[in-house]
Amino acid sequence: MQTEIKTEPADDCWDDPLHINNYLDTGELSQAGPSRFRIRLPSTDTNNGFRLPDVTGSSRDATNRLLQQWGLEALCERFTEHLIDVNVLDYILDVDIVDLCRGLPIRYRLVLRHNLQNGYHRRVIITEQSKQPTQKSTTKRPQTKDHETPNRKKKKPAVPVTPTVPCPSQSGVDPSQIVRVEEDVSIHDILAKEPKFRQCLNDLERGLVPEIMALRFMNRILTGYFFEERILEQSDYPRKDEKHALALKILETYPQLERTRITPDAPKESYFFWINGGKEKGPHTGLIEYRTTNLRREVPPEKRRFLRAEKKQIVLSDSIREKASHIASLPPVPGNEQAISDGMAECMDLHLSILQQTESNQAEVLVSTFPHLLSYGGRMVQQVFKRFHSNYDESTPIDKFLVLGLLLDAHAFAQVENKHIRATLRIMKKLIMIGKKEESDEMSTEEAEASSLIRWIKCNENELEIYTVQQYVSERSNTAPHIVCLADVFREGNMYIIFQDKFIHCGTSAVHSMDVLFKLFTVFAIPVPVMLRKIHELLMVYLWKITTSCKSVTVSKMMAKLEELDVFNQNDSNANSGSTS
Repeated sequence: MQTEIKTEPADDCWDDPLHINNYLDTGELSQAGPSRFRIRLPSTDTNNGFRLPDVTGSSRDATNRLLQQWGLEALCERFTEHLIDVNVLDYILDVDIVDLCRGLPIRYRLVLRHNLQNGYHRRVIITEQSKQPTQKSTTKRPQTKDHETPNRKKKKPAVPVTPTVPCPSQSGVDPSQIVRVEEDVSIHDILAKEPKFRQCLNDLERGLVPEIMALRFMNRILTGYFFEERILEQSDYPRKDEKHALALKILETYPQLERTRITPDAPKESYFFWINGGKEKGPHTGLIEYRTTNLRREVPPEKRRFLRAEKKQIVLSDSIREKASHIASLPPVPGNEQAISDGMAECMDLHLSILQQTESNQAEVLVSTFPHLLSYGGRMVQQVFKRFHSNYDESTPIDKFLVLGLLLDAHAFAQVENKHIRATLRIMKKLIMIGKKEESDEMSTEEAEASSLIRWIKCNENELEIYTVQQYVSERSNTAPHIVCLADVFREGNMYIIFQDKFIHCGTSAVHSMDVLFKLFTVFAIPVPVMLRKIHELLMVYLWKITTSCKSVTVSKMMAKLEELDVFNQNDSNANSGSTS
């Protein structure tokens, strides 16, 4: 077994502080990877030696600034601990570099060795040496201790420099910047301490990617180790660069987890932590961010660093209530539509006040206060939705967006007559939301799969459509909001939106009906059903651009797919128009 020997510079070689060329490569160091270490050749100079300037606060500050300039801030404390300043940088051996960078990524060792060998530090050394007094004689004087010379002024102790780690960019984060990462503890060691994770750990060691639940369990272990005590006990929330560094450290330990990236062009660590969700602004996403957010919620309100501002209570005047009563008394005829729309715009504060009353049935109170929300084919619902969201984007029509769903699958729901309904169902199927069959005994497979969005019912003979819908609603009072089409299965017909014992007649337009359906959840503060959540999120982010980031990985992938289809469709249309002309 090879013994590690650390060779220091010879005592007679201190006369040349600005050269490091008198070194000889002697082989590879077993713990240093590909880096080579050097020893100083014996010098023929007979000089008795050279005394280097003492470590001062200015030389220590200059060293810290130099390290920060090179991106090696993590070494500042280690240089201070070992009394290394700019005056001794020329005498650092490769074995010293290995010791100083032990426990840090190899990048630190490579950058430090390269910069020292190329003399990038010498300008700083010359500047610092110019501040030192010139020694007129090389004769050594006997050293006298401070307590033997009572008249000597004692030097003030240098203030220790605490290096500040700047917030790194998305591509420049170093995993070593995580707080509480001990030198001898690795990601593998932390996970190995959890007995329930051993099988998944074996899969990771074999280069496999575990299931989603196993990845979430792994994230829970690691975030608990690094951040849980800080958040719950000290109310100290981890910074963005710390969470990003943990994600990179996970990928550094298990590179095969790069296959979990959200989209093909997303960073490799995006599944664990993605700064701003890949946007210029917005919340961070990823497993680490979601877990730390949940931990912050467990901190008692009085100990939280940030508190949500209390919702301002809306003060309603009598004139607003009188205006609401007036427009409610108007009959829903075409001549009153504009007056009712303007009146509801003036009563928005009353609408918001009702939505704040969580203890009551908000939908019931809203309909009794603004009954015309159920009239005019749902147009009032669309208008209120726009007033709620000032950043609502109308540049892309919903029908153009839905048609892209036809390109996702050529066979699914082929019997559905309306192309927009067919396209929406194909998008839902790609989002893996379909599969729940509520009435499998009475419906076919595809009809049951589509039931979370639309259902087809037949109108009774010699009976008006309105009575058929009213009977349907009374029999299914607790059913989640959906569309009902009065026609044979998969055929086109009049459409109604059903929700909480109420319905809105939307006519025969499937595009308009689906637009009203997905906007109704915001207007009436109704929770989005589980089977419609992902396509609702897709509309809010991709089409209407009301929110800037997705919580669902599946929705993010669908957005990327639809963007590709949109570009392909536009190029195909341009090519066809060019050939026609």
